[in-house]
Amino acid sequence: MNSVQEQLESDLNELAKVREDAEKVRKAKREMIETVQQTDDFMRLDNDGNILDGKLSELESKIRTSALALYDNSCELPARVAVKWFTTVVVTDELKAKEWCIAHFTPALKLDGKVFEKAAKDGNIPSDLATVSKEARAQIATKL
Repeated sequence: MNSVQEQLESDLNELAKVREDAEKVRKAKREMIETVQQTDDFMRLDNDGNILDGKLSELESKIRTSALALYDNSCELPARVAVKWFTTVVVTDELKAKEWCIAHFTPALKLDGKVFEKAAKDGNIPSDLATVSKEARAQIATKL
């Protein structure tokens, strides 16, 4: 065995130990979280948080509705509320829109990289658009 092989074996042994230690820490962390989540204090805080989240959503919705009603009636809004205009787009026929983009507006078409890669590997993409090659990659066993 040469020195590179010896170093690789040493590194693999160290990696196995670090992986084992990391898994122990993750397990201890999960157990601690589970233990804390079962306490009365945590359950009370979790419940209170859920109640407050519901109240927040309800109040924010109510305030937005009131602000829009005031705005629609040309009333002055409190300084802490603003009404802004946003441009929205709803595509009514996705297939027709895609066909139109193919013919008239190709920048709107997005390349699906994974689909393109698979087609290239299968030989369905011209060679001037994609180069397919083999490359060596080292893979480390999960169980060391």
